Amino acid sequence: MKIEVIFLANEKMEDYFFQKNVVVVDLLRATSTIITALANGAKSIIPTSSVEEAVKIAKNFEKSTFLLCGEKNTRIIEGFDLGNSPLDFTEEKVKDKKMILVTTNGTKVFNLLKHSLNVLIYSTLNLSAVKEKMIEIGEEWIVVCAGRNGFYDESDTIAAGLLISKLKENKTELHLNDAGRTSLIIYEKYKRNLKNFLKKTDHGRILIDNGFEADINFISQIDKFNIIAAFANNNIGLI
Repeated sequence: MKIEVIFLANEKMEDYFFQKNVVVVDLLRATSTIITALANGAKSIIPTSSVEEAVKIAKNFEKSTFLLCGEKNTRIIEGFDLGNSPLDFTEEKVKDKKMILVTTNGTKVFNLLKHSLNVLIYSTLNLSAVKEKMIEIGEEWIVVCAGRNGFYDESDTIAAGLLISKLKENKTELHLNDAGRTSLIIYEKYKRNLKNFLKKTDHGRILIDNGFEADINFISQIDKFNIIAAFANNNIGLI
């Protein structure tokens, strides 16, 4: 199996992802929030790249059928129903509703993947389910890390390394690019205490400073949910 990790994607790379199999990770916190929302009964998630786009899309739905969700620099956007903390996306709040989501980093990535072949949503929370689906679908994958405000994000890197390590357990022969090998090295070095590692990353410290340490504790759980989510036709849902 060939695994290519990309630490930072940009708008010039859209053609590169054409008809490719892609895994998206924004561990702290967009993909973790998406997986939690779907596990708790949300109908689907529409990822958007700006507040303006989210508000525009919302006008197409009855108010009782959706929630506007999103954050800017960790904080809930004024006037929105929910932010980007997975702990807020409880079954009571999200069941049977559509989520229109905008985040600082993660949701922007999906603009580049509209013509990809398969796009899976990955978090530590659904690690094994993603691994099994990757093996089922094909032999070549790109793992796209969302980054943080256009900068490298080590929390996404260790998540990529965790996924690669899980694939190795199947005794699958893996062919990794430089970023993939780096991700695996970092994971192998710090795997014994993922939670503490995440809290010491730049992104983790920002979340803690803004009162979201509980989010990191929650996201540090491995395989809490046995679900697969995919992005297609500008929509994320269970498959």
